[in-house]
Amino acid sequence: MYEVETGCTGPAGRGRFIHYSWISYTGRKKGCERFPKTLSLHITTLKMESLIISRGTEMLCVPVDRLVYISSDGNYSTVVTQDNREQTVSYQLGQIEDIIDEQLGDAGSRFTRLGRGLIVNVDFVYFVDVSKQRLVLSDCLNCRHELTASREVLIKLKAYKEALRSYGKK
Repeated sequence: MYEVETGCTGPAGRGRFIHYSWISYTGRKKGCERFPKTLSLHITTLKMESLIISRGTEMLCVPVDRLVYISSDGNYSTVVTQDNREQTVSYQLGQIEDIIDEQLGDAGSRFTRLGRGLIVNVDFVYFVDVSKQRLVLSDCLNCRHELTASREVLIKLKAYKEALRSYGKK
């Protein structure tokens, strides 16, 4: 006889829930003496953290580690994901910065604002060319986006990434 119990333990941090399943084998069949009376298997999975942008009747839910960048388009913003999908939302970039801070807390530090028109996930920074004002965001597999930004912003981004590397070595 198998007993299956599933459920949710509740929040385990911002936007995360621990889901579990418990499967128990209780009882023995004739000729199966080598199995213990109770055999239990505990499976735990952690839901991926997502950024939720919602307004009116629309909601965009993007896993944080799949969000490459957000660009400004006047009173709208375009959210670009790792699978090269783009979705326009009716928020300005400053409002999206506030949403990131509110929902992600410390995990939001992977996103940085570059000038007036861009928020990038620093985990995707692949190439910075300050002299040509060029920024390439890539996952080195399928995702590649070539963007332009001011020299000052790219100098700061380059210094930030180098500081992260140096900090990781200590």
